[in-house]
Amino acid sequence: MDYHVLDGKIDLDAFKYPNRGIGVIVHIYDEFGNVLLQQRGKKSRDENGLYEDVGGRYEDSDTNYKAAIIREMQEEMGSNIKIDLSDEVGIYHCYKNNINWVFIIFLGKYVSGEPKIMEPTKCMGYKFFPFDEAISSNSVSESCKFLTKEIRRMHNC
Repeated sequence: MDYHVLDGKIDLDAFKYPNRGIGVIVHIYDEFGNVLLQQRGKKSRDENGLYEDVGGRYEDSDTNYKAAIIREMQEEMGSNIKIDLSDEVGIYHCYKNNINWVFIIFLGKYVSGEPKIMEPTKCMGYKFFPFDEAISSNSVSESCKFLTKEIRRMHNC
């Protein structure tokens, strides 16, 4: 697993892997440093039953990466939750189920509202985790633990 902080430019050519998938992730945190994670459902692509950051695949119809994460947030959490979304802050690579996933990372500051379960077969619920619990819980995926630690280290949130 790799996490690279962006220096203002996304260069996916640096991540030329066989069987590459491009995705977007938002790391949502609140004013207390708690992390909002989504519990993956039975029909999720991977990490079923475990908690992870909100995100998904970049689609050809997306105009840019920020539009993609906004679409994913609305599809997964509905429109009753307010998140202040950053520009891209990093690129994360992990290998899951024979796919080299390259994720564009965004930070999201929780403002108000409740996330809704919009895709019940893919999402079982949401939970705010204190940082220490997020990185030690058996309920959180190993890739999410890694990313949570890296984001805290690099972005202090």
